[in-house]
Amino acid sequence: MALIHELKKIWNVKTLIIIFVLSGLYFIIALNSSIQSYPSGTWLFDADIAVYLTENYGATLEQDEFEDFLKLKEVIIFELDSFISSNAVFTGAGIYDFQDYENFRDDFHSRYDTRSEASMNLWIAISNEWGEILRIQIDGEWVDFVSDKEAPAAYTRYIGFNNVTAMYEYQWEENINSFILHTPLGKTETKRVLEIRDSGEMSAILSGHLVLHTWQYAQNLALLVVLAVFILVSPLVTIDKAVKVNLLQYSSMTGRKILKKQFAAVIISAIGITTLLLLCFAGIFYMATGARDFLMSGINSFMSFPYHWLSVTYGQYCLLIAGVIYLLSVASAAIAFVLSRFSQNLITLIFKVIPSFAAAVLLSLWLLDEFLGIYVGGDVFFKAFSLSIIFAAAIGIAIFAVKREKKTDLI
Repeated sequence: MALIHELKKIWNVKTLIIIFVLSGLYFIIALNSSIQSYPSGTWLFDADIAVYLTENYGATLEQDEFEDFLKLKEVIIFELDSFISSNAVFTGAGIYDFQDYENFRDDFHSRYDTRSEASMNLWIAISNEWGEILRIQIDGEWVDFVSDKEAPAAYTRYIGFNNVTAMYEYQWEENINSFILHTPLGKTETKRVLEIRDSGEMSAILSGHLVLHTWQYAQNLALLVVLAVFILVSPLVTIDKAVKVNLLQYSSMTGRKILKKQFAAVIISAIGITTLLLLCFAGIFYMATGARDFLMSGINSFMSFPYHWLSVTYGQYCLLIAGVIYLLSVASAAIAFVLSRFSQNLITLIFKVIPSFAAAVLLSLWLLDEFLGIYVGGDVFFKAFSLSIIFAAAIGIAIFAVKREKKTDLI
């Protein structure tokens, strides 16, 4: 009953309203930007193509499936032909299909020193139809021409298709060998990268943009979780001390044990608020980005970078991130509990919580930055060790404070 009573004190309506309002504002200010900037719906980047590949071939893309995927180019070229043949700028230049365009483009670039003003203006007009930002040299100066039109869907599909096929054809050898050659890697890192190259892990279908947006979103979400934990659990012990409840508790052995119940309530509350926030905001991210379609895809994909230390699926990668956030949450709760125990009033508590929250924020950003990425070198092991030490220290200090309470003398 005592534990339930302490939980009720923590989960009061006023505090929950504050957390609810702050969470909504934080989503609008920080979290939503990661969703809005996710490059889906254009096919210009690999996000939409990854969805197409997953729907048609599953979690991996084998060589025979890749050859089947190459047939999509014919469909895209047909769409480009239809766009060009119905566009007056192209037809006015004698360009009636995509092959004509490629011939015109190659001829234009081959006459770099002998381009006429008319051909230059025509090239600018055509680039404008593609929705491109064109940078060309005129009279010895570089000039940017920004298109006032949106790129046609067929053209973005064509660019995205070419980019993804190039990734698949060259990632194993050229890209990885170049990565090893030009990145300062130790023996352990090099061994892992070679293992990724030779194991077939990179046949996985997973957008590099999804990986990037996932850990960036997780960084912001971790900050919200830590903030919510501090707001939720920090006042518990301090409020009791402010109204002298602790003096009544000290008068009996049973009362002295109440801090143990409060510590348990703090940890349970931290886990509870973390679970609620993760279910809510991670759920929004997965639904909005389509990340739910890639839960079984390997994290080391021919479409993604950097390469990662672990051979896990994207779903497992997200669970590991969630695990880090839970550890940060519980550690923050333990620290908040200790600060609350040694604060005489809420003003004093606030001055102690602010630097602790700032430290927790910096720790969260550091731990989740390029999560599990190999090119950060041995930092991944140092990060895991540091998190373990900080978590153990926070819990240890809180337990010490609880045990010390039994021996506290009345003043």
